Amino acid sequence: MTANWPPLDMHAHVDPAIRPDDLLALRAVIFAASRTLEESGTALDRQNQDPLAVWGVGVHPGVKAALETYDPARFTDLIARTAYVGEVGLDGRVQSRLQNQTDVLISVLAILQQQPRITSLHSYNTTRQLIEALEQTPIQGAVLHWWLGDRSLTERAVALGAHFSVNAANLKNTTALDLIPLDRLLTETDHPDGNRWSTQPRQPGNVTKVEKALGDRHGLTGAAFRAKCWKNLQALASTTGTTTLLPERVQRVLAEA
Repeated sequence: MTANWPPLDMHAHVDPAIRPDDLLALRAVIFAASRTLEESGTALDRQNQDPLAVWGVGVHPGVKAALETYDPARFTDLIARTAYVGEVGLDGRVQSRLQNQTDVLISVLAILQQQPRITSLHSYNTTRQLIEALEQTPIQGAVLHWWLGDRSLTERAVALGAHFSVNAANLKNTTALDLIPLDRLLTETDHPDGNRWSTQPRQPGNVTKVEKALGDRHGLTGAAFRAKCWKNLQALASTTGTTTLLPERVQRVLAEA
């Protein structure tokens, strides 16, 4: 087992126009979430240039245009090209769109039941509704991103087999981290929003503060906790059958886990 695990950022927003050298210079494995199917297609068109980036297919529930342009056939075509779906879910900021969001989410989950992917799920002000959707249409590979559910909902999420990706902001405002098993934890930045309280530099892949905080909770060093995150990702990729859809360099790191 190698001691030189790269940082693992399971949810960050990266401009698909970024230069490959600038993305590689972050020296981290970045799961790059997309907001719309159009953005997803643009991102996936460049994926062979990015040996450490996993570009996602997303329909962000808080983006009206993403909901309006969602097409199940297009979504299905896009996920054939990647191991990662992100981000999808529900967002309670605009209540009038919640039914539309729910319809889209149930469609997405139904597709993912047939074609599992590592799936980053958004649940701002809708944690109960998201868990109910997952109970109605359960999937393999669910990763609850920036989870703020209460203790009861967290227990239900754990029972569903969900993983949880935690960012620096998350550490300040969750009350249920102690309920999440060590083998379900992952790190993220949710750059540029979720890392406002992270250590400098504020950039995708800088998960050092989260690694230390979560490692301390489990009696691990930051380095040992990072290694555990890679083991958890290996389990996710295996469960969803998506290992071979990851970039080859990421596959090699996973093989060491």
